[in-house]
Amino acid sequence: MSKSDIESSSDSDANAVVTPVKPTVWQRFKAHMKKWWWCYLIGLCIVVLVVILPLFYVGIPHFANSYINKYKYDYEGLSITNPRPTSFHVRQSQKISMGGGFSGSGHLSAFNASCKILSTGEQFAIFPVPTIDFSNGATLDIDHDLEVTCVDCMAQLAVEAATNQSFGVLVTGTPDLKFGSLPTAHLDIHKMMNMNGYNVTDFVNENGAFNVTSVDLLDTPVDGFNVNATISIRNPTPFIVEMGHVTFNLSMGGSDLGYVDLPNLMLQQDISSTIVLGKINTSMLVNEAILGSGELGEVTLDIKGHSCDYNGHDIPYFAAAIKAIQASATLDLLQYVSSLKSL
Repeated sequence: MSKSDIESSSDSDANAVVTPVKPTVWQRFKAHMKKWWWCYLIGLCIVVLVVILPLFYVGIPHFANSYINKYKYDYEGLSITNPRPTSFHVRQSQKISMGGGFSGSGHLSAFNASCKILSTGEQFAIFPVPTIDFSNGATLDIDHDLEVTCVDCMAQLAVEAATNQSFGVLVTGTPDLKFGSLPTAHLDIHKMMNMNGYNVTDFVNENGAFNVTSVDLLDTPVDGFNVNATISIRNPTPFIVEMGHVTFNLSMGGSDLGYVDLPNLMLQQDISSTIVLGKINTSMLVNEAILGSGELGEVTLDIKGHSCDYNGHDIPYFAAAIKAIQASATLDLLQYVSSLKSL
């Protein structure tokens, strides 16, 4: 090879352009992350703040609130006893079917539930709800006195219960819900509880609602009473209420007939039977049964509530309900003819 050829070859090698090796996708990704990792970290934090945290701290409480507010509470076995002027005893023990996705370990914290009249929003009592553990199926145990914070409000509620087919109570509270390893959820309960009432004006004449099972008219009054009767009452509510000593005034055709005492009225579940003592004008009663304008033996009694007391103390909220009662009941005295033979 000539000297000129060698020099030409050297010049060509020197002037040749070396083509760089193109990096792989993985290499480019690593380089990109090395440079912009902080942007992705900020983005992840934003996702957690905007999506995950609201799910825990807003979504779960919202779901729990909705579930509790829509839960159909079972009043079976609920008893209201030992009434006093500003309190009464409440007792109930029942299993609560949680459902709605509530399974596993968790509990609803104890809290003070504000009880309000649904129609007006006025608070009548603060109900201490105990801790409800639903780890192995929720159980609600209530056995304590309920203090009435507004007697007039409680009286209004009792009147609604005695004069309407249904009435309602609004329960509010702010318990905490702890479920598994999820963050504690702070709830805002706003539950409407609708219950059956009596509407006594119509109730006493409903079939099977109110029956006089026996009547004894006494020749010689005993303790001032000349009537001893037994009545049965169908309770339209699923709970028990101890009323105490209740009195009603009786009239007939606008004329005073006397009064009756129910010494210890206890409204049991389903059917209640109670003794009734009366001081009435028996001559007026029998005369109406025989010579009145109705069918032979039938009398129509007008009933007006008068009072309610327990252990000698007036129970203002129950008394208000009793005084609100005005009703008429038609009796066929021929069913009790054996007790009228001496008259």
